[in-house]
Amino acid sequence: MAISQNILVATDFSDGARLGLEKAAQLARAVDARVTVCHVLDPSPMAPVGAKGKTAEQIAHAKDVEAAIHEALREVIEEHFAGLERAKTALVMSPNAALGLCHYAEKEGADLIVLSTHGRTGLSHLLIGSVAERVVRHAPCPVLTVRVPGG
Repeated sequence: MAISQNILVATDFSDGARLGLEKAAQLARAVDARVTVCHVLDPSPMAPVGAKGKTAEQIAHAKDVEAAIHEALREVIEEHFAGLERAKTALVMSPNAALGLCHYAEKEGADLIVLSTHGRTGLSHLLIGSVAERVVRHAPCPVLTVRVPGG
């Protein structure tokens, strides 16, 4: 496998995601790779069920949420990827985090996806599922999962 040059790193802004960000930053610095820090937002909860048209209030709320996420992504870049010239952010709108990440990775030509996993097992894994597991199954490129200790 060639050394990754276009890394997509996923974040949900949780404490657990920090470990994946740290590992992605180490790898990107070691190989001088491009990095995209990505968050997937499910837009459906922002619209009331059954609403046919968006009101001005709904649109303003959605724009506020998006602006807050973009700001949080910029803070992630500053904290973890400072000094890397080729680091950018992406906000992907998708009702499915795993498929949103996979589609974005394919569109952008990512050659590695990095994301944290909580390592849930048993009933919690069955009920909650695993975004990381679905990304591994559907990704167009290799996936590095970073297990959060005690997850």
